[in-house]
Amino acid sequence: MICSGDGDIPIFLKLASGNQIDSSYLGQIAVEYQKQLEVNSLIVADAALYTESNLKMMSELRWLCRVPLSIKAAKSLISTLN
Repeated sequence: MICSGDGDIPIFLKLASGNQIDSSYLGQIAVEYQKQLEVNSLIVADAALYTESNLKMMSELRWLCRVPLSIKAAKSLISTLN
């Protein structure tokens, strides 16, 4: 579900199998959302969005998410902050 940032009003819904891994379809959902609304919005998601295939698919979109700590560079950077 995609909600507006000014009141959390649901504006887009895409159902998927409960057995499907989030990272395998979040990028496609973001692309479908942008095509339907034709609005230059910022997609904010959790770390499941951050995969190589999603980033390639969303190259024309504005997005923000946390980089998963399973990526060595992210884990190394976080360790320097502690």
